Amino acid sequence: MSKQFTKPFNPIQWPAVPHDFTGDNNLGIYTSETTQRYVYGTRYITWDGRVYKYMLLTTGGCVSYHGVHGTLEAETTYTTAVAATAGNRFMTVTDASTIAEDALAGALVLVYDSTADNSTQHHIVGNEASNGTNVKVYTEFPLPHSITVSDSVEMFGNQYSAVSEASYDYGAWLGVPTVTAATTYNIWAQTWGPCIVSPGNTTLDDAAAHERLCHWKYNATIAEVDDAYVSAGYNQVAGYIWNAGTPDIAGPQIYLMCST
Repeated sequence: MSKQFTKPFNPIQWPAVPHDFTGDNNLGIYTSETTQRYVYGTRYITWDGRVYKYMLLTTGGCVSYHGVHGTLEAETTYTTAVAATAGNRFMTVTDASTIAEDALAGALVLVYDSTADNSTQHHIVGNEASNGTNVKVYTEFPLPHSITVSDSVEMFGNQYSAVSEASYDYGAWLGVPTVTAATTYNIWAQTWGPCIVSPGNTTLDDAAAHERLCHWKYNATIAEVDDAYVSAGYNQVAGYIWNAGTPDIAGPQIYLMCST
């Protein structure tokens, strides 16, 4: 178990690049391998502000320039809290599922205080393997107040630790992978800035006057708001068309807006 992150996690800024140990030169953000090198969600930012994050592929894998979505629901939903002392950097969460050691690194636990206004949320840096009844987690900072059995908790896994390109109607789209890769591979996906994203219709490059906004479709592609399966006020915003022009805009580039 770990009381702190066991892998690099600090933001990587240009001119540095992510380390690549695959033996194929230094591919940086274009590497894909089954060995985990960073905490999932680790951020890389380029000279012009493009942002990439480190992710693990689950069933469905990914295709470059298609989107990937998160697959994790709440790890634990509103269970009675186990008592803990203010100042501790750990807590025990009741959870009957099987959780491997440090699988929750980068996850979050929310403590609902019996006085709701005192509720707090804590990011997890490591965990002991679960024993079938509960799991001990280690937090990024000490607990600001004690936890009692009158409180409740919810725990949420690290969304970047299980992403997929597979069609899905109920998950947030988290980014656009730099390479095509299979299940269990670790990859970098762009989450912000100019990006080519697969269009889900044939008219994305034929923008009408004032038509810039793009939305994610269920199948890892994007489209304008008037396309099939896209409804204003419902679909997640993907970004906006970055290139100027009206018919047949090459690309077009999308200014991607998943996360900074």
